[in-house]
Amino acid sequence: MFGKSVLALVTCLLLTPMATSVAATNNSDLSRGTAKILSASWGLNGGNSCPSGGSGFDNVPVTFNWFIDPASVAPTDFLITRDDGTTANPACALLFPPDEKNERQTIDLVGDFGDPAGVRPITLTITGSLKGRAMTSTHWQKIPVGLTRAIDQIEGGPYIADAWMLTSKMLQGDKNRCTVGKNFVRVAWSNGMTAYPNGDEVGAAVVDSYSAVFTLPDGKSIVVKPLAVGDLADHSKTSMDDNMHDLCLPALPKGAQLSEVRIGASLLRDPNGDPNAAQQFKL
Repeated sequence: MFGKSVLALVTCLLLTPMATSVAATNNSDLSRGTAKILSASWGLNGGNSCPSGGSGFDNVPVTFNWFIDPASVAPTDFLITRDDGTTANPACALLFPPDEKNERQTIDLVGDFGDPAGVRPITLTITGSLKGRAMTSTHWQKIPVGLTRAIDQIEGGPYIADAWMLTSKMLQGDKNRCTVGKNFVRVAWSNGMTAYPNGDEVGAAVVDSYSAVFTLPDGKSIVVKPLAVGDLADHSKTSMDDNMHDLCLPALPKGAQLSEVRIGASLLRDPNGDPNAAQQFKL
């Protein structure tokens, strides 16, 4: 995002073979033929506003497995259902804070969705003419009306919703790309996140805790530690940090395929201040 990467105090590459009997998904294949909602998480109760006016709104960032066509995004594309059966469209639907071309899989829904002490938002449904495409496709397709996802409640901490290898083409013109490394993994979380507990920009503790697991052609696995985490300090305020991290990795053995991303607990917090649980995101 914003032009800054955090270097680990001690960088290392850990190439540790691990026995495994499970074949990893080839995440270099980003064709992703079917649109899916990967997460929809209640971020803040109040405290949000829309560019067109209105404030004191809630927000629910929604992450897809596809990039979303910005021209197709409208509040009427989304319907929030509350636990009392009432419904609401967001007041606005924003490709922000994640606002770069290679981040267009998350839309931030802002509106009056409920209250933790009362009626709560529980389900998101696609209702309009939203369009998207797989990461490596050039053709926009209509995302099916009726696609739905349960909404994570506000008390839950952030979790990894997606992870995939960034291509060289996707990084062209990206001012916030990794400044070190040879391979780059995009980690998309369910909510915007900063360092736990105080909400600062993430630092060495997060870099040191992240690891990416790759499966080799012979079925063995290696654990690779990032040299840095990129896509940080995206905006003028740390509180506006989005839900994307880029793992800046060294050179990898030929044929290595991403199979898992790991990070320890209580290192990141969402806008509500809730910490992350330990993550072992398997592709």
